[in-house]
Amino acid sequence: MESPRAPRSPWLAFSALSVGTFMATVDGSIVNVALPTMQVELGTTIGGAEWIVTAYLVTVSATLLLAGRLGDRAGHRKVFTGGMALFTLGSALCGAAPGLRALVAARALQALGAAAMMSMGPAMVTAVFPPARRGQALGAVTSVVAVGLTAGPALGGLLVQQLSWRWIFYVNLPIGLAGVLWSARTLPETAAGREARAPILDLALFRRRTFSTGIVAGYLSYAAMFSAVVLNPFYLAQQKGLSPRALGGMMVIVPVALSFSSPLGGWLADRFPSRVVGPPGMAFVAAGLAGLALLPPGASLAAFGLRQVALGLGMGLFQPPNNSAVMGSLPRDRLGAGSGLLATARNLGMASGIALAGAVFGARAGAGTVPAAFLAGYRNALLAGAALAVAAGLVSLLEEPAPHAPARG
Repeated sequence: MESPRAPRSPWLAFSALSVGTFMATVDGSIVNVALPTMQVELGTTIGGAEWIVTAYLVTVSATLLLAGRLGDRAGHRKVFTGGMALFTLGSALCGAAPGLRALVAARALQALGAAAMMSMGPAMVTAVFPPARRGQALGAVTSVVAVGLTAGPALGGLLVQQLSWRWIFYVNLPIGLAGVLWSARTLPETAAGREARAPILDLALFRRRTFSTGIVAGYLSYAAMFSAVVLNPFYLAQQKGLSPRALGGMMVIVPVALSFSSPLGGWLADRFPSRVVGPPGMAFVAAGLAGLALLPPGASLAAFGLRQVALGLGMGLFQPPNNSAVMGSLPRDRLGAGSGLLATARNLGMASGIALAGAVFGARAGAGTVPAAFLAGYRNALLAGAALAVAAGLVSLLEEPAPHAPARG
């Protein structure tokens, strides 16, 4: 009689999920560093360059719910692996794009693949890890994000300066191909497969207080953070005169700080409810954004970097507990749908933060070519972001007083 196989470690599945997470985050941070160069070479404005980011985020946000429901019905592994393949194809088309319009269209295709990966990641982590280790695992996901964000600016600055901005997309090709093969081999199938008919947007999930407050708080936190993410590269390039490589070095500060604080955030998530851990994290983010907004014109790079540290520390403390609370409030047959909603909130927050920052910046700075006008628009945009961070902390206080319940079948 053949002896039964020992169950696979959930960390093996985590390693496959990490490839997709790493690839998506590297891509995002590389693109932000390259925006000033792309603006010049593509002959567009700051507003036009923002579409390279915005088109990606809007497309992801519009398709995450569908991808999450598809994962619950067809299988999480199939959707995740297929999404990685599509993301890799989109990256190739981005690198070969002849102009801004083609690049924006290719970014939308790339975003469809990213939506599939993003919607499946938290669902699969929640399914394969026991409740007592869920916060640790989600904290590790945030650490992978931090590693990707750390590698992106440095690698992006090097590629843009030594080769061209097109290589920020071509770098995804070997990672994506390897990731598709590894995911198909190691990921378990965690979806229910057959479930009752349900709407793509399951409004019943919002009756769960912890779920609804976590979704709103997550949305606000990313809107706050991304009020600075797009404008900071232009600040460093135009106001401080940094080269792409030096700019990339400055942009790694946030993810490095995030990589230190997210394991602590995950550890705390397994011991305390999100309403205890989340507000202090958002206080750090609000302080960092307000500090950036109030920098004097001749501020040193060290002063800029210190405020970046506060942003990274705050997000690392906030995200693992908030995500663990959201996913832990769900029944097992709704993990894909809930994960899709969580990712949708994140990406809508990113897009909203960029849009709000662009509108506030443009209202005061115009085209942003006059240094004093640029700084005035930059200050107003980041103060608006700080207000969003305060709001995120206040919403997270509304979570259920009791610790979040584990996912159940």
